[in-house]
Amino acid sequence: MPARCRRYEGDPGGRLRVAPQGLGGGVEMAEKLLMDRFKGALIGCAVGDALGAPVEGLPPEEIALEYGRVTTYSDGRFGAGRVTSNTQMAVALAQSILEMGRGDREHVGRVFGRWIKASDDGIKEARGVGRACATASRRLSEGTSPDESGVPSAGCGAATRAAPVGLRYYHEPDSLRRTASEQARLTHTDPAAAAGAVAVALAVSLGVRDEGAVDRTSFVEEIAGFVRNINPVLSGKIACLSDFLGASPEDGFDFFGNGGHVMEAVPGALFAFIRSPYDFEESVVIAASAGGDSSSLGAIAGAVSGAFNGLDAIPGRLKDPLEGRDYIESVAFRIYTLTPASGHKKR
Repeated sequence: MPARCRRYEGDPGGRLRVAPQGLGGGVEMAEKLLMDRFKGALIGCAVGDALGAPVEGLPPEEIALEYGRVTTYSDGRFGAGRVTSNTQMAVALAQSILEMGRGDREHVGRVFGRWIKASDDGIKEARGVGRACATASRRLSEGTSPDESGVPSAGCGAATRAAPVGLRYYHEPDSLRRTASEQARLTHTDPAAAAGAVAVALAVSLGVRDEGAVDRTSFVEEIAGFVRNINPVLSGKIACLSDFLGASPEDGFDFFGNGGHVMEAVPGALFAFIRSPYDFEESVVIAASAGGDSSSLGAIAGAVSGAFNGLDAIPGRLKDPLEGRDYIESVAFRIYTLTPASGHKKR
C-alpha cells in the first residue's frame, strides 16, 4: 500500500453484512436479477451524469451552500434530467457492441465519428464533450485511422463510457480488458486513460456477478491488481481506497480529487460508490455533490452502483424523468441477450 495513503480505522473489516438477495433462487430468479443489473448499470450511469451535470465546475463549498446535497435534478446547464456526452458516448459504444455482437475497435470508431458529426451538423448536440473526445471523434469522422485518432490525454472520458464493456464481458475478464483498452485508445492514448476504462468496466462486471455482502477490501484489491500492468500509478491510487472505507466525503475527495483527470475521477467515483455499495442514491449524491467534474464522477459511480443494485434500486424520481430512459433500458437489455446468461432468448 502506498505510504501516502491515510488510514481510517472506523470500519476495519471492510465487509458489509447488509445486502440484497444474491444470485440464488433458481434460474428464472437469477435471470431476472441479472437483467435488472444490466439495466441498472446503464440507467445508473445516465442518472449520475444528469444529477452532476448542472453543478459541474462548482467548488463543493458552493454546492453545499446552494443545494446542501445534490439530491434532485436541476435546470442548470442542459436542463433537468438531461445527460451529457458521458452517457451519449456510453450509449454509442453500446450501440456498436450490439451491431457487431462484440467489441470491435474500428466499428466503435465509426460510431463515435457519426456521433460527433451529427452534433456538428446540428442534428443532435454532443453535450459537454471534452477536448480529447471531441478532437478524436472528429478525426474518426474525417477518416483518420483508429491507430492515429487518439490524443495524448489522461482525461476520464474513456472511463465514463466503459460500462457497456463491463456488461458485455462480465464473464470474460481478458476480453473485458482488451475491449476497454481498445475503445479508450480511440480517443485517449495515455495508458492511464486505458487503465481507468478497464477499472470501471471491471467494477461494473463485479457488480453484475455480486453475490451480496461484498468485501470492499477485496473489491478494491481486485480492481487495483487488474490494472496494475496497464498503469501502476492509477493502480496504486485505487488501492488507497481500502484506507478510506470509513472516511467522510470531504476527506475522501480531498485525497482522491474531483477533477476530470482519470487519476482523480476514477478513484473519486469508486470512493463515492464504496462508501455505501448497496445504497444507489447515496453513492450518486455523494459523487454529484463533490464538485469539480461532478457529471463524470456521477456517471461512473452510478454505473457501478447500478450494476450492484439493479434498476429497481434507483429511485423513481431519478429514473422516471431521465432523458432517454426507455431507449437506454432497451440497449441494456439487448446487451444482456448477447451474454451466456440470457441463453440468447428473444423477448
